Amino acid sequence: MLSSFRRRLTGTYLLVIFIVLVFIGLLMTFGLRAYLFDNIKASMQLDGKLIAESIALNQGQHNNYLTSLAKLTAEDSNTRVTIIDSSGKVLADSEFAPNTLGNHQDRPEIFQALKGQTGIETRFSNTAMAKTLYVAVPFKSASIDGVVRLAQPLTEIETMYRQSLYLFLLALLLGGALTAIISVRLADRFSRPLTTITEAVQDMAGGNLKRRVLWDYEDELGTLSTAVNEMASRLDANIQEISTVKNRLEMVLDNTVNGIFMVAADGRVTYANPVAMRVLGSDKRIIGRKHFEAVANYDLLNIIDQVRKDGSPYKGELILNDLGGKIIEVHAVPISETEGFVPAGVLMVFNDISELKRLEQVRKDFIANISHELKTPVANISGFAETLLAEQSENEHVHEFSSIIYGEAQRLRRLIDSLIKLSNLETGTPELNLVEVDARDLVNEVVRVALKRNEKRGLKIETFLPEQPVMIKVDRDSIVQVLINLTKNAIAYNVDNKPIRVELNENETGVKISVQDQGEGIPESDIKRIFERFYRVDKTRSRKTGGTGLGLSIAKHLVENHGGEVGVDSKVGEGSTFYFTIPRL
Repeated sequence: MLSSFRRRLTGTYLLVIFIVLVFIGLLMTFGLRAYLFDNIKASMQLDGKLIAESIALNQGQHNNYLTSLAKLTAEDSNTRVTIIDSSGKVLADSEFAPNTLGNHQDRPEIFQALKGQTGIETRFSNTAMAKTLYVAVPFKSASIDGVVRLAQPLTEIETMYRQSLYLFLLALLLGGALTAIISVRLADRFSRPLTTITEAVQDMAGGNLKRRVLWDYEDELGTLSTAVNEMASRLDANIQEISTVKNRLEMVLDNTVNGIFMVAADGRVTYANPVAMRVLGSDKRIIGRKHFEAVANYDLLNIIDQVRKDGSPYKGELILNDLGGKIIEVHAVPISETEGFVPAGVLMVFNDISELKRLEQVRKDFIANISHELKTPVANISGFAETLLAEQSENEHVHEFSSIIYGEAQRLRRLIDSLIKLSNLETGTPELNLVEVDARDLVNEVVRVALKRNEKRGLKIETFLPEQPVMIKVDRDSIVQVLINLTKNAIAYNVDNKPIRVELNENETGVKISVQDQGEGIPESDIKRIFERFYRVDKTRSRKTGGTGLGLSIAKHLVENHGGEVGVDSKVGEGSTFYFTIPRL
């Protein structure tokens, strides 16, 4: 590289000096030629004017005088002198007899002089067999008007021009040789420190960051050397810091409870921590292999390919039947190695939740079993209490206690029914009796019943429905139950008997129904858990309203069975808006 730089530097010197020499040489050569030409032309003009004045003074009385004047001037100026009258006839000539010369009126310089101007023309002369300069000066006398023309071959100028050009080329050749020697020396002098710096930088690039550039002069190269040394020091420190961070990160990733699996842009596995290897049933040999060679599960491969193709994150649960039936929670995101977001690979994080799912299933089974076991005793207690209430007992305490027992038994019955319903929803996908209905009718039905049941307390419910039918294909009873649960929740948590707002909207993707109260609102920390079973924000209010704590959870499962979603927007002190969406037909 430095040899190439030295050649370019030498070539630059040579080119610059060559251009300067050529410019100066051509300027001098052509300048000398122009200078000589201008001198001859000025001298000829002066001689012509002198002859014209002499003719005018002597009145041009006879041709012998004109011939003598022409020859005398020609001998002194080394030019050919021709005197011509206004008709173009030659009156006298310093070299030829006038009668042997033709009419000169058509000569350009004569034509111009006859108009009263000095005529100047340069052309090849057949007489002199050379390029000749012609200068014609008009004159006037008492007896004759005409033109004095002087002609001088430019042979001498051309000879001097060729000689100067030859000398210039010789000087250029010698100067070029000398310049080449000087340029090589200068290029070598300037490139030597660059060679030193380059060797040091290459050594640093090879990993020897302790290497330093030594340059004692305080010039630009000294500044460059200092900058290179400082860069090497900082780079060495940064690499050590990166190495430390890398080791710490690997230690954290290797000991985390989650499995971490990374696939590069070319589909090769670049990282897998011990948890990921254990879950996938593999070892360190998968590093560097293609992902379809390292991962045996078809669903996992589909997730990786989908994220690489679409560039969209993925979140879900998988059952790895080919790996012992493990259940894992998978989070996969695209990773980019460019400034613009072009997916270059996939980062996958998963957690083995097999034991968690087993415990959750045990809990669900327990709740389902205990609910069924309690249903009969509670029904018996309710029946006995109802019988006691029907009897006319004289003991007021018996009637009071029977009423309390009956009320509590009914509350337990409702709780057990809700638990059984929720258990049925969680244990599998129930069969849906899908029918096409107008969503407005469902909203109006639920609102009408709610107003009737709460007529005494002056409940106000405002509905905002489209004018046109909003047709959806759903299990009618399930969606009615969702609306009932959300409406009951809004009634329970509304304050000061403020109006409750029920709104129905539709868009390209589906239908959205929302129920808004003006209660105390839900703290942000509770929103994520609001749809969990038995979860209550205000437990005291829930007990007073007789809620089971299962209504929102049941609503969530019913909506999800239709492929929809539930959610809530809430601000403390302003109220809450519960909503759910149902996909279009």
